[in-house]
Formats: sequence, structure tokens, C-alpha cells
Amino acid sequence: MADRRVVVEEEEYGLYGYRWVVLATFMLIGAMTQLMWLNYAPITSQVQNIMHVSEFQVVMLAMMFPLLYIPVSIPAGMIIDRKGWHYAVMVGAVITTGFSFLRLFTGNYALVLIGMIGIAIGQPFVLNAITKMTSTWFPTREAAMATGIATLSLFIGMLVAQAATPALLTALGENQSGLRMLVLIYSLASLAGLTLFAIFARAKPPRPPKRTEREIQEEGAVINWSSVGTIFSIYDFRILCVIIFIGNGAFVGILQLLEKIMQPKHVSTGAAGNIGAVMVFAGMVGCIIIPALSDRVRKRKPFIVIAAVVAILGLFFFSAMKGHGVYGLNPGGVAPFFIIGGIIGIFLFAAYPLLLTFAEECTGHGLTGTATAILLLLGNAGGVIITLLMEWIKDATGGKGGSFFWALMFLVLLFVVALVFASFLREGKVPEGVGD
Repeated sequence: MADRRVVVEEEEYGLYGYRWVVLATFMLIGAMTQLMWLNYAPITSQVQNIMHVSEFQVVMLAMMFPLLYIPVSIPAGMIIDRKGWHYAVMVGAVITTGFSFLRLFTGNYALVLIGMIGIAIGQPFVLNAITKMTSTWFPTREAAMATGIATLSLFIGMLVAQAATPALLTALGENQSGLRMLVLIYSLASLAGLTLFAIFARAKPPRPPKRTEREIQEEGAVINWSSVGTIFSIYDFRILCVIIFIGNGAFVGILQLLEKIMQPKHVSTGAAGNIGAVMVFAGMVGCIIIPALSDRVRKRKPFIVIAAVVAILGLFFFSAMKGHGVYGLNPGGVAPFFIIGGIIGIFLFAAYPLLLTFAEECTGHGLTGTATAILLLLGNAGGVIITLLMEWIKDATGGKGGSFFWALMFLVLLFVVALVFASFLREGKVPEGVGD
């Protein structure tokens, strides 16, 4: 009887080495979306001088992405569920690449802005497809790890944008010609990624991988706005919405305001930037290790709970520490900021793919594109709202020297709320024998 079951499973399910090629081509597109998003962020002052525009106008080029993610996210998710992840990523990659070349008109701010708007519209078609792609090609036992690796590409794109852009512009010349050549290099890189994806990516394997999540809607079923209601009727998904709003929102707020947070603590701008880099790099490591552990023990909830606890403790000490230690003690100058920042980064970044994986497992493969779209929409909205609230709390509490103490304590309170919600997640056990 057992032998017959093995034969049936071998005939019904497939596990192909080509899944790693598909994942790699997806990562190229994912990295490019983030590179385009932060194209101008690290060279704001130079772009002001070259294009003769204000700082606000340069900032708006990057702000298009979170702003447009909100209205575009759910429609993009529906297209992913209707047409498949491969179709949606191709659409997003074509839009991103096409509009990127429009930015070659560096002397015309309006055309550059339109180019960034187009790229921002293409982004949700790519990012919202992460869990659809992994659940199409990867078995449940590799789901969180694959999602974590796919998410890693986003942070690689951010790091390349931050590190390479200023150096490239300096090498090419801080003028119209240099900026145009910089944009051309990134646009050609995007075109290369699109070409490789079109050649090597496949929509689905000959036989599906072994999955264990409950399907609430079959592949190819009608996807419409009523599907959103279906998703929100799922108890665990509603909890995930609260957690990602708080978690992603808080992390975005910390990274965006880190320099200002560090100033009253007598930490230099350079050191603050390095602390942020450590948080991102540690998070990249966490995105590989922790999801892999989650797959090994076949649990998501414990790691989400741990992430909330780490955030509570880490941010509490972050708010209390000064540049010369905690309340006058001197445990190593700014070293504790690097250590705690790295620990926070590892667990908060890793929670991101775990939340997406948990959502896919509780909604089922058929609606995972729309579910991911809702979560990322809320995560982006949280980034905007919580960042603004942190600034408001700092001003309202009259922080001496611009202190963010109470703003950080507000984040601690938010993560306590996230911890309470996470404790109510009802994670089902994966049946014995899965992935064996």
C-alpha cells in the first residue's frame, strides 16, 4: 500500500532542478525594480544641480513608488492570479524597462517624472508575484526558503543602488552627460534582465511540486473584487495584515529616519549610514537562514513571534542608548548600535518572507497573488503612515535636540500589539511525510 502511494506521488508531483534557474531570473527582475526606485536617492544633491530642480522634486521621483503601489497593488495581484505569475512579471519588466529609457531626457524633469511613474506602475506586477512563483515551482518544504531568497534580490537591488550610483556618477561626470550615461547603464541592465527572463523563465513545471496548503480556489478560477472579500474572511490573513502594517512600516520608518534618530545620540552621519547598511546586510543573511529553519521545523508562527520580541527589546535599548553608552555607561561607544541594529535587521527582514509564505499557505495557491498584493499594499501604507507619525511624535513631545525617544517607544508599543496578534495565529501542522 505504501509503495503504491509513493508511485502515485511520483506520477502526480514533480521536483525539478530548473526551479533554481526560474528563481534566479526572477531575482534579476526583482533587483532591477529596486535599483530603478532608488536611482536618484543617493545622488539627490547632484541631481538638483544637474537638472536645476528642487530637493522636493528629486524626492518625489522616489516617492512615486510607495504612492502608486497603493492603487496599483490589488489590480496587479488579480492579474497575477488570473494570468499567472510569469505573465505578470513579463508585463512589469516590460513596463519598467520601457519607461526607464524615457529618463534619458535628463534635461526635462516632466519626462523623467513620467518615466519614474511608469516604472512605479510596473513594480507591483513583479513584487506581488513572489509567492505565486515560489508556490508554482517549489514544494512546501522549501517555500519559506525560496521566498526568502527571492526577497533577498530586492535588498541586493537597494544596496547596489546606494553603493554604486554615487561612484558611477562621479566616474561618468556630475553633469547632464554623466547622468544620462548612468541612466543608460541601468536601463540596459534592465533590458538584459528582461531578455534573460524571457529566454529562461518558465511559467510552470511539467508537474506541480508537492504542496500541503488548503486550496480555497482552484487555479484558473474567476478572480474578481469579491476575491478580496474571500481573502479577508480568513482569520489568519486578517492577523497577518496587522503584523505586516506594523512590521514593514516600522522598519521603513527606522531606515528613513535613522540619521535623524542618531544625531541626538552623538553618532555621526557616516556612522548612522553604516548602521543602516549593517541592518540591511544582516537582514539579507536572515532572509536565507531563518526561512530555511522555518522550512526545516515546518513552522512559521514561532519565528514571527520571535521577530516581534526581538523588535520590542532591540528598539527599547535603541531608544535608551546614547553615543557613549546606556545612561552614561560605556559598553563600547557606537558598537552597541551596530550589534543591536544587526540583530533587529536579521529577524525583521526574515519575518517578511515568512509572512508572505504564511499568507500563501492560508489562502491557497489560487489567490496568493491577490493576497500578496494586499499585504504589500498595507506594508507600503504602513511605511508612509508610521514614518509620518514618528516625525509628529518627535515634534509633539518636544524632543530635546530632536530626540526620537518617544517615537521609538511608540514603535515598541506597536510591536507589543504585533506580538499579541501573532500569538493568535492558528498555524496548522503540516501532515507527516510532507517533503520526505
